Amino acid sequence: LMTTYVNHPWINPGTIEHRSYQDRIVNTAMSGNTLCVIPTGLGKTSIAALVAAKILEKNRNGRILFLAPTRPLVEQHRKTFEKFLKLGLELRTVTGEDKPGERANIYSNIDIIFSTPQTIANDLKKGVLDTKDFSLCIFDEAHRCVGNYAYTYIAKRYVASSSTPRILALTASPGSHKYRIDEVKSKLFIDNVEIRTREDEDVKPY
Repeated sequence: LMTTYVNHPWINPGTIEHRSYQDRIVNTAMSGNTLCVIPTGLGKTSIAALVAAKILEKNRNGRILFLAPTRPLVEQHRKTFEKFLKLGLELRTVTGEDKPGERANIYSNIDIIFSTPQTIANDLKKGVLDTKDFSLCIFDEAHRCVGNYAYTYIAKRYVASSSTPRILALTASPGSHKYRIDEVKSKLFIDNVEIRTREDEDVKPY
């Protein structure tokens, strides 16, 4: 299979391989809130970056929030996005280490915020952050939103406040039980579910 790369105004050339299953998932994600269940190593972050690029193309002023449960994961995603996305965007990790008094100012100057759910939930509660001008919210490790996890609170606030809310939820392991997927769907306002395994026809070639 010949390797070709994604060509998009916001994506650095030669950084994201063109893969048919990723295209399909990205198109689904552009049509409604989507849960993407895909094994590790098949490019969850690439899919997130492609959706982000398409959202930015539609609305350059829309901002993006990328959530992951741990600080190392948050950092990893930011570095990957910096590799994929063209210069001219302000990407920044915001954590509890940033002083609460300074966070409001930090938020107002960032295009794509990478953070942990605890930090964002606290700042939403305190009014330090408003998600009204966010046009995409990405929830990594989305299977964690079962129960009373901060993801649930953030999703609720985001969908209520944003004029153009779009949610992309990513996980490698939703739990093999359908009720688990159903719970994630209801907590994160999911319309579409895209599931891939290594055996799927559009995944096999890669």
